[in-house]
Amino acid sequence: MSYIVSILELGGLNVLLALSVYATLKVGQFSLAQVGFWSIGAYGAGMLTTLYGVPLGPALLVCGAVCAVIGILLGYPCLRIKGIYLALATIAFSEVVRVFFHNFKHQVERAGKLVGPDASLGFRGIEVQTAWPQILVAVVVVVCVFAWIERSRLGLSANAVREDETAAACAGVNIVALKVGMFAFGAFVAGVGGGLYSTYISFVNSDNFGFHLALISIFFVSVGGTERFYGPVIGAMLLTALPEVLRFAGDFRMVVYGVIVLVLMLLFPRGLADEARARAVAWWQARQLRTVERSGP
Repeated sequence: MSYIVSILELGGLNVLLALSVYATLKVGQFSLAQVGFWSIGAYGAGMLTTLYGVPLGPALLVCGAVCAVIGILLGYPCLRIKGIYLALATIAFSEVVRVFFHNFKHQVERAGKLVGPDASLGFRGIEVQTAWPQILVAVVVVVCVFAWIERSRLGLSANAVREDETAAACAGVNIVALKVGMFAFGAFVAGVGGGLYSTYISFVNSDNFGFHLALISIFFVSVGGTERFYGPVIGAMLLTALPEVLRFAGDFRMVVYGVIVLVLMLLFPRGLADEARARAVAWWQARQLRTVERSGP
């Protein structure tokens, strides 16, 4: 049972990472900066709780707020670039953050030993304060916020910006405010998720927040779907559980994992949730059409 719970806990953390990526994709921005915000949250929450005794809740809010502010500062200049250039700029930001923590050293004596970030040796001895209740609460709150966004005018405006910025601007949508706001919100979610991650796993290293994590976060969203908030949730939970299911493959586990992800992308190019929704709508429309034809004169 504890094994299943641990998988669900990791899945919940990955859901937060996936939703932070989805926040920017919702307004048509392909950002890889979430890994940088995730690492800021991880180191920040670890230092606040372990070195300075700050309770977990306030520490997470502080880290999320700091990441949101950085997201705003990063989001404005990123409005000038799109596509692959935006991806390169944001992954460069994440790499700058990774290198910073790779060289960052700040230790405080606790119980007769030094505790804190130790440059390339990582941050050991983080006080464990996160378990499934905290992760569940964070996931539920973030999912509820996204569900509200989907059904609000804000969500309609975001969809309009993603589909056609020019048309959205002509309709009176504030493109700059919306894009920067979603960028900051995604950064906030990533900061909170990173804080939960470090206080769950008790050890972080800058090498854990490299380009591979950015790719995995994109896999979560791509496999699940990008049009609705539940797509990244499905993708993150599925790809978290899949390596555990494939343990029977031994050394070839990750090879099989990659093949399965490739097949899923080929069969469901818009993601599992979006393809299922589109096919369900097509089936319903076809059924309605047959009903009208049978009831006709």
